Amino acid sequence: MRQRDGRDGHRHRRWARAGSVTAALTVMLAAGATGLPAELPLGVTAAAAAEIQPVTIASDRYPEDGQWHDGAGEYGTFTFDAASPDAVRYIYDFTGQSYGTVTTADPGGPVSIRFMPDHPAPYVLTVRAYDSKGSTVGRGTSVFRVATGRTPKAAWRLDDPEGSEHAQGTGSAESAAAGPGVTFGRPGHGWNTGTAAALDGTSGAYLDAGGSALDTRKAFAVGAWVYLPDRPSRSMTVVGQDGTDGPAFTLGYDDEAGAWAFRASPAEGRSLSWAVSGGSAPRQSWIHLLGVYDAEAGSLRLYVNGRLVQEDVQPGRTVAGGTGGLQIGREASPSGYTGHLLGTVADVRAYDRVVPVPEAEELGTVKPHQAAYWPLESATGGVAPDMDPKRSGEPAGTGLSLRGGASIHTPADPGCDPGTDPDCEVDPYPYALSGKGHLALNGTSAFADREAGLLAPEDSFSITAQARLSSLDTAGNQTVLSLSGQSAQAAVVRYSPITQSWELAVTSRDDSGAAVSTARDVGHYPNDENIGDHLALVYDATAREVRLYVNGELAGAETMWVNSWDLSTTRLDVGRAATGSDSGDFFSGAVDEVRVFQGALGDEAVSMLSVLESGASLPEPGDSAPALTSRRQGT
Repeated sequence: MRQRDGRDGHRHRRWARAGSVTAALTVMLAAGATGLPAELPLGVTAAAAAEIQPVTIASDRYPEDGQWHDGAGEYGTFTFDAASPDAVRYIYDFTGQSYGTVTTADPGGPVSIRFMPDHPAPYVLTVRAYDSKGSTVGRGTSVFRVATGRTPKAAWRLDDPEGSEHAQGTGSAESAAAGPGVTFGRPGHGWNTGTAAALDGTSGAYLDAGGSALDTRKAFAVGAWVYLPDRPSRSMTVVGQDGTDGPAFTLGYDDEAGAWAFRASPAEGRSLSWAVSGGSAPRQSWIHLLGVYDAEAGSLRLYVNGRLVQEDVQPGRTVAGGTGGLQIGREASPSGYTGHLLGTVADVRAYDRVVPVPEAEELGTVKPHQAAYWPLESATGGVAPDMDPKRSGEPAGTGLSLRGGASIHTPADPGCDPGTDPDCEVDPYPYALSGKGHLALNGTSAFADREAGLLAPEDSFSITAQARLSSLDTAGNQTVLSLSGQSAQAAVVRYSPITQSWELAVTSRDDSGAAVSTARDVGHYPNDENIGDHLALVYDATAREVRLYVNGELAGAETMWVNSWDLSTTRLDVGRAATGSDSGDFFSGAVDEVRVFQGALGDEAVSMLSVLESGASLPEPGDSAPALTSRRQGT
């Protein structure tokens, strides 16, 4: 592959996770080490080092005793005490965290800090003490072990049998009484529970836990999965807890903000004036909401599908005590209950601790599900079947219809030896892009399509394919994948001869005059040789972001896609762009391994797909990882 001059290449999209433990630390602990190597600080001579005295480190929650202690999301106190009477300042560093500084009230006196581990692991704390001149006068280390954070204090799976009058609670939770507007046994999100509870939006749409589940004056977090059948036209509450003349907090949809919201009543007032909001509310899509109150940091956070959408930090601010009952599907008000939910809820959890970032990301991760897979190995009656590897090669869904001269190319043995027979005709493409065959397209009329109805109306999705151009020198755009409407394409992945790059274009609505946003692979030229390039289109509906990946790497930055498309009405075209009965931008070359996923694939999943062998699929919950055999032969 030819890399462009002056380009930095592909940039990876990475979410920073504080607190990662290195392999070196693991080896050190396995060997029974109790501290770090005693290297000399920069600029300190051996003579000066002789004057450096130990710093003792003590902790109430996380002592250095070789035991595992609860736990991630819990603050602990660490006290530093230098043997030197000249110590006035300490610089400390926890594994994977940035440095912190703290000063003493009196020279040589002890000092304490508070720290919250954000994930279960062994940690190393290093401390250096300094005098008023900036010289090092003390050094110490502590190795302590942090266990997984406590399980939810109260939870309701809401997978109770149809006809139930109560939702069974777990932990310290009492059963929650269901109002007449609640129906159990509805289809759930399928990741943590099989069924869910549907609420009809009337005054009877609620589940009342009877008593308070959380002490809202202390750190807490509350989360739930929710599914809205339609776009919300009013504010609705998913979870809340009664306070004085109103709720202490609510988690749900805020119509004024036009987004999901986590709202709390500050101790100094009774209204829900402290709020964070963000994330869209697509219809017919399972969304995970998580609100977190950190009492020590004075912060309120909202996560949507595991992504932090907003945080408000107000040190010293606290939430009012809410001693009333926990409510699912409604919130209290001076005139009665309001905000009744029209939607389906599952897996409500209430934590009496902070849920830190790594755990929040894991809780809300929507695991993409492969909805269609066309390996393009064969076709019967002009249709390439949708094959599910879990069904032993049997057709799983609607096939891709081959049209306009499109065909499945299967490399054949020439039956002669080109080394000895000058008349031996050899296939110019002696192998398929992947597997035993691929889709061959002529660039003038050939394409394949799948009728509308594969995608949800507004949910996240991902589409991937392997593509090889016949040539980079073309007269016009060449489309690999397109989601086609009546007047426009919702999304197109294509080759642009003007920029000589793969690009992604999305439109705001099904209108010929709709606004268009474009993202390009500015790092590399497309590969018109061997097996070509792996392309992936990924759409995150809650963040309203769309991404293009080339060979497993993010091409350019995320592109905002605020659209009004009903994606369930779009047709999938392979090899052309079409609107109504008009079509163009035909692809000349080969396309293979077309896959469609419900949900937005992450960086790692796209990278795995780019080298996945034909017939294999990404592991889903409960599966073992597939053998990732590379398809990069001949490159």
